[in-house]
Amino acid sequence: MKKSYYAIIPADVRYDKRLTDGAKLLYGEITALCNQKGYCWASNSYFAKLYNKNNSTISRWINQLIKCGYIEREIEYKEGTKEVEKRSLQICIGGPLKNEYTPPLKNAIDNNTSTNNTNEYIVEIVSYLNDVAGKNYRHTTRKTQQLIKARMNEGFTVDDFKEVIDKKSKDWKQDKKMNRYLRPETLFGTKFEGYLNENVVPENKTKDEQIKHVDSDAFMEYMRGG
Repeated sequence: MKKSYYAIIPADVRYDKRLTDGAKLLYGEITALCNQKGYCWASNSYFAKLYNKNNSTISRWINQLIKCGYIEREIEYKEGTKEVEKRSLQICIGGPLKNEYTPPLKNAIDNNTSTNNTNEYIVEIVSYLNDVAGKNYRHTTRKTQQLIKARMNEGFTVDDFKEVIDKKSKDWKQDKKMNRYLRPETLFGTKFEGYLNENVVPENKTKDEQIKHVDSDAFMEYMRGG
């Protein structure tokens, strides 16, 4: 039976002048394989044979896509050695969602539009955090993407994220101990709804009273003097 997995090459990739045409084509192939299994399992040799190129050319294309933030590479080594046992590639923002299979063709446009909207929201949220809290977090970091998507899947909006950022920045930004917790894993984690619904901590609260508003892991780190 002929496979019907389709490839997606979004505008950001198609018109990125940093990428060669081969890298753009390879990105489309990677999206197709991610649609099949949720990640791209193919080796450089597989792509080299597919495109009639050598392995070093494929490696160069992959490194271009990684450097530009379009894909991520995960490597597993054989236990106790530096020998690669498994290499997988995954799409960053702009590609198909992990572990989702190809939708019917008639839904492809709507699905791609939804993904692009999520991309824009994540960029907006992380940029807002950086501006308000004086940070420099990347919107391409997989963990940050996962946290934001998880909260949005629960029904929270971009304005909710901004409200949490505003509240906790007011609480923590000027405190040397607390400032470190103005980070995606703290703000956008499982305590998100609590942060959203709490009142702004008065400025005369003690540091110990303020720290109790952080997630438990951060609180333990603080108590250890970390």
